[in-house]
Amino acid sequence: MAEQKQLSSKGSSPAPAAGQPGFNQTKRRWARGFLWATAVLLVIDRPLPSLLTSACAVYTMHGGTWLSHKNAKWMTASIISFVISLYAVTMRTESYFVDEERAYELKATLDMKHRVAELLWGGVLLLLLCLTVKERIDGAVEGTRDVVGRISQN
Repeated sequence: MAEQKQLSSKGSSPAPAAGQPGFNQTKRRWARGFLWATAVLLVIDRPLPSLLTSACAVYTMHGGTWLSHKNAKWMTASIISFVISLYAVTMRTESYFVDEERAYELKATLDMKHRVAELLWGGVLLLLLCLTVKERIDGAVEGTRDVVGRISQN
């Protein structure tokens, strides 16, 4: 009781603890934010920062409920993003060690491999994230339509 009075006087509510409603939702929201950054960084060819943001997404999701299909979806997306980013960093690093004059084809192949992987997964991740935004917009539109329908009936 005293703790609740203290919180209300400060004007802020605590973050949901494990097992409370909203705990997994908060983790998913943070992970989606990190994945938005990861997708953009992959598309613009920044594999090292995308590796860091995808690692943050994995770390954020690892404490959530594993049996939730929503958490499993975002954890899977986070892990794939981390692996693709790690692959891109590795290919780019290997490409730097190849002599362009003596092994141009190998250098071009390494560059192409990491870039294709970045663009493909970055595009798929952006599509997944945009569909999530679309679902939320559709839900809001449907809720608004229901309210307007009830008001117009009265």
